[in-house]
Amino acid sequence: MNNSGNTFMGMVVLATIVIVSIATFSLGCTGNTTDNGTGPEETNESISTEYIYGNAVVEDVEILTLESFPVQVRAVATGYLPDGCTEIDATNTSIEKKGNSFNVYLRTIRPKDAICTEAIEPFEQTIEIDVYGLKKGVYTVNINGVERSFELTVDNFIPK
Repeated sequence: MNNSGNTFMGMVVLATIVIVSIATFSLGCTGNTTDNGTGPEETNESISTEYIYGNAVVEDVEILTLESFPVQVRAVATGYLPDGCTEIDATNTSIEKKGNSFNVYLRTIRPKDAICTEAIEPFEQTIEIDVYGLKKGVYTVNINGVERSFELTVDNFIPK
């Protein structure tokens, strides 16, 4: 009797493992990335009928000052995207200038119902910073929370 009790218990454990595996697999393959318990407000995403929009995760920013006159400045943002379907939304990237600061909002876009790889994807995005007409001084560029500074050593405009 003891041997049949062990066999019965083994069958129950095996059946439980199979049921849990099937349930986990079927829930994981829905393609719905918005039902993860965090909601759009915590992941900084917004959802439309066809796309999910968010902010890119920026890890570093490098400022490139081109040796020309007038001076040209580019910011190179590097970071990662959460999955294989998310891309940088260049049409939705915006730059706001306040005083000596440039705030850059680097946005992402992802098809809402896409089934994607769950591996993070690195990115590098170059953003042109319009510095023509600025006076000499120190300026700050903030891209999604990562700040770097650059200095214009002369007024950046061609005198008439």
